[in-house]
Amino acid sequence: MTDRSTTSGDVTGNSMTLLQTITDNPLDDDYYTHAPHARTSRGRLAAIAVVAFFTLLITLALLQTRASRPAVETERAVLTGQIDQRRTEIAALQEDVAALSGSVARLRREESGAEGLARAREQAAVVGTVAVTGPALRVTVDGAPDADAGSAERVRDKDLQLLVNGLWQAGAEAIAINGNRLTAMSPIRSAGEGITVNYRSLTSPYVVTAIGNPRTLPANFAETPAAQAWSGLKENFDMRFDVSARTEATLPAAPRRASTIRNAKVLEVEEK
Repeated sequence: MTDRSTTSGDVTGNSMTLLQTITDNPLDDDYYTHAPHARTSRGRLAAIAVVAFFTLLITLALLQTRASRPAVETERAVLTGQIDQRRTEIAALQEDVAALSGSVARLRREESGAEGLARAREQAAVVGTVAVTGPALRVTVDGAPDADAGSAERVRDKDLQLLVNGLWQAGAEAIAINGNRLTAMSPIRSAGEGITVNYRSLTSPYVVTAIGNPRTLPANFAETPAAQAWSGLKENFDMRFDVSARTEATLPAAPRRASTIRNAKVLEVEEK
């Protein structure tokens, strides 16, 4: 007969031994044999997959960079070419501006010189130092046909002076008596029985030619006291007084002695 206490103790001891064994070895020995190898294989596969993935990404990035590099270089080359072209165009425009500036300066100098020359010629025409031509009014005067020497029926220097002043008053721009151009220094004087102009003796009849505006000069002259006085001489003393218009007349330059200034000095005026 088996001892009850003995049997119970064996059972208890065996149970404790089994529990200790389960506690110390919760998994099967085969698991310990195969599990580390499985975990290592999976880790390696995962690492290889990750490396392969990043390698693929890097490769794709490099390929994309290489693929886009020619486009960037081409665009850069195009921009560089455009910049060079713009620089060339700007340089050409600057040369054009410089050339135009020189032309403008030259034209200004020429215009200034031409203007000065035209002004000088105009002044020369006014003072009578150059010949002039243009529409004119011709006035021919003379004494009475049967006038005696020294009589009131003959033309005197004062009569010619009055006539010339009337033509200036009417707007004449240039006047000559028997071809002798008058200036501000031209004397009209009696010399014995004759009359001198610019110190030259004249013979009758006296032809006074005045260049001026053909539309206004005849009418203006007709209203002057000079024309009215000569009309009275013609009517009362039978003196000659003929007025006629000329389409064109030429007056010579005055002699040098009638246009030479000896005492008056040109006043120098500073340009502002």
